[in-house]
Amino acid sequence: MMHLFPRPRTTVAGVLLLAAACATSPRGAPDTFANPIVATEAGDPWVIRDGGRYYFTATLEPEGGLWVWASPTLTGLGAAPRKVRVWAAPPNGPASRQIWAPELHRLGGRWYLYFSASDGVDDHHRQYVLAARTDDPLGAYDPPVRVDPARERYAIDGSVLAMPDGRLFFLYCASGPENGVYIAPMSGPTHVSGAGVRIVRGTEPWEHGWRRTAGEWEQDPGYWVEAPEALVHDGRVFLAYSAGHTATPHYYVGLMTLAPGGDPMDPAAWSKRPDPILAPNDGVYTTGHNSFTVSPDGRESWIVYHAKDRAVWGGVTPDTGARVVRSVRAQRFTWVADGTPRFPAAVRSGVRLRRPSGE
Repeated sequence: MMHLFPRPRTTVAGVLLLAAACATSPRGAPDTFANPIVATEAGDPWVIRDGGRYYFTATLEPEGGLWVWASPTLTGLGAAPRKVRVWAAPPNGPASRQIWAPELHRLGGRWYLYFSASDGVDDHHRQYVLAARTDDPLGAYDPPVRVDPARERYAIDGSVLAMPDGRLFFLYCASGPENGVYIAPMSGPTHVSGAGVRIVRGTEPWEHGWRRTAGEWEQDPGYWVEAPEALVHDGRVFLAYSAGHTATPHYYVGLMTLAPGGDPMDPAAWSKRPDPILAPNDGVYTTGHNSFTVSPDGRESWIVYHAKDRAVWGGVTPDTGARVVRSVRAQRFTWVADGTPRFPAAVRSGVRLRRPSGE
């Protein structure tokens, strides 16, 4: 078994100290934690660190709006002292239902909250953004506006790629025969300024979607990719995305790499890793729709993702019909000498992991 962290040397004194710590801390050593960090239903988790705090938002249906949580630590998000509904959905209209995948970005010194929503019809999903009125992401926001009002097609999972040179690009997912991850130029944080191009399409067996036929789930002959998330590190640009189906056990995270100096709008400038960087493993299922953050001291990189503890189909247990929640997990990842990220395997709930550096 591969260990995520090196084992410390053990001495007699060390054993005694560890025993004392465990005796006073039934959950494990105080410098460790166990996933999930948010055990309640919270799909599509987004975490960003700013000003000494972690801000968290997620798909929280049927909460009826958008919530932002604040915590001094990443592993303490589940017990965050502040959870504020920053926007309440209207009772009806194009952005009143199916509010999915919110993301909080700080761009040009201002906070923006992106999300997907519809009028209750999935095909009517469009992309929206709220601009904060103050420098507090838990404060008031302007009314939502369409990010791309010229595009009257299904679009979900909107995100922003901020290039090292300051250019902004909007990332999103389309459905149907055109399914894939698209990128479009932006004239500013709230508006797309040109047509999108597809830079991720399904090509690998693990990227297949799933469909229900005669009450049973089976692998779709087509593909389904979604949830683009940018990862920029030391001038290198990467793009994580999810594939499969979040209502099944089969949900994965893949990785695209932009060639150094490449044009983000050129599909040929992106290369795909053939195998997923995160997959169901060791009693953890439906791993996907992630975000990236850093430890409090900025020395470590962390991936935050949702997963389930049971291999259920359609999101519910077949015996009771109870919904199995997508809980939020966090794991440290590292960087190799060539500048590419190396991700650990998903670990089951309850396994003790070292806390982020600086907590």
